[in-house]
Amino acid sequence: MKGIEKLREKLPDYQGKIIFKFLIVAILVFLGSILVQLLVDSLPRIFKKNEILQIIAPFTPLIGSLTILTIGLTLVYSFWRTRNKKLSEFGELGYQKAFKFVVSGIPMVISIIIHSFIPTDFIVPFEDNQSITSYLANPISNIFFNYSLVLLTSRVILFLLFTGLGITVILKALMIFGIDNMALVYVYFPKESTLQNHEIYSVLRHPTYHGLTLILIGCIFLRFSVYSMAYLLIFLIGINLHLKFVEEKELIQRFGRDYQEYRKSVPALFFRLKDFKKYFLFLF
Repeated sequence: MKGIEKLREKLPDYQGKIIFKFLIVAILVFLGSILVQLLVDSLPRIFKKNEILQIIAPFTPLIGSLTILTIGLTLVYSFWRTRNKKLSEFGELGYQKAFKFVVSGIPMVISIIIHSFIPTDFIVPFEDNQSITSYLANPISNIFFNYSLVLLTSRVILFLLFTGLGITVILKALMIFGIDNMALVYVYFPKESTLQNHEIYSVLRHPTYHGLTLILIGCIFLRFSVYSMAYLLIFLIGINLHLKFVEEKELIQRFGRDYQEYRKSVPALFFRLKDFKKYFLFLF
């Protein structure tokens, strides 16, 4: 995998198979985050006699995802925020000492996306299909339209299209830019980074976040519920706050007016129609 040697170089105490410790931590955090969200989804049905939970029942799925996303982005922010302190204390080992924030925060953010594909009543089924939560969790088409094979087929096609495109973008970005870029090595070692001149950056500022957004859009067509749309909105708000106050703030400090001009001319997450050809040349 491209960039794996650079990543290993920055994790000197985790050579050989021991580096998989981080992978295990990431998987456990990811699975734990999904489980927490699913439990919060079902809290009002687990504790039926709790009046407060019954009142906020329609909001619990959103509260769970919003909480996990906030914790995840806070951990990623801590990776940036503690950089100078870690480097001054540990020198070359600064990145290794802070890497725990990355392997904990990023899986939590990704878990929001996977959770959006899982039915809201996955752990405890709805007893009352007329409840507000049930309406928000079920496909809109079931509420306002009769069953339509054409509508269902269209939804499945759009789900496969957007999800497939999203996964393709992420894998392509990983192949081109390397795991070292994905693991934020150059936040701690900017002088070792190489300027990325790939054409995709004339189309999108953040192709990986674009890919994640496409997967969430695919979920909307799969679930076709109010909650699936709300999950996308929560994700977009969180990512845009992260870009504005953390990631792009760093890039502006590093590159100054050049990056500010670049921001004005190239969108962050959604490409312009005029760049359609460049976008698909990047993918295929």
